[in-house]
Amino acid sequence: MLSTNFSIYHLEYYLLIFARIAGVVSLAPIYGTKGVPRKVRIGFGLCVALIVASVTEYTPLNYTTLFGFTLLLLKELVMGLSIGLASSLCMTIINLSGMFIDREIGLTMVTEFDPTMNATSTISADFYNYFVLVVMLCSNMHYFIISAVCDSFRVVPVGGAVFRGDAAYEVALTFIQQYFVIAFRIALPIFITIMLCNIILGILAKTAPQMNMFAVGIELKLLLGLMVMVATVMFIPNITEYVYDITTDVVRSLIRTMY
Repeated sequence: MLSTNFSIYHLEYYLLIFARIAGVVSLAPIYGTKGVPRKVRIGFGLCVALIVASVTEYTPLNYTTLFGFTLLLLKELVMGLSIGLASSLCMTIINLSGMFIDREIGLTMVTEFDPTMNATSTISADFYNYFVLVVMLCSNMHYFIISAVCDSFRVVPVGGAVFRGDAAYEVALTFIQQYFVIAFRIALPIFITIMLCNIILGILAKTAPQMNMFAVGIELKLLLGLMVMVATVMFIPNITEYVYDITTDVVRSLIRTMY
């Protein structure tokens, strides 16, 4: 039940909650994209912070000067940015797998600006990225970000964040070890198809050297790659769920390292 005993004396507490939520919203996928206006993000963060402050039990903060409060504010902001960055990096797995695919089928040079990643990306990367985002929105997976930051106040109280480098390093190392493996697994059907195509083209180049296998190979790889992409579209929801599970594990592990 929401508490109505919110007064001006709780303003410092509310600002610390807002700092953590603002850090998450500024970098998290979907919420932190350039397609979402800054005013909307700020308003959304203020509303979520108000709800969290209303249902969270107020505890006195341990500081005596303005400098001490500023340090607490920075700690909450850094914690929020860490959670948002971790969830955003998990989503870049899809982008990396799309870049692997374009490298194989010959579309690496065709790049465009992706507002969801705030960077340039290839066509296949954009295709998979937007498809995954649509699946996440349709299946309400994007609520996890808000759920995670709200639950973080139960694990790490306001002003109680402790940054342990060794624990965070272990989480980052485990994630990096899985990062490229997962991206490669997503692009594996394309890799296998193009590898078989290269073997066949190599055999044909030996048996019929008068044929221009280079020109044939460019068109054939592109055609086969697009066919495999269309054939594997049905598995994108499974890929989305897999990346979602990884995101939840990484974010929860990161939050546990801060308390």
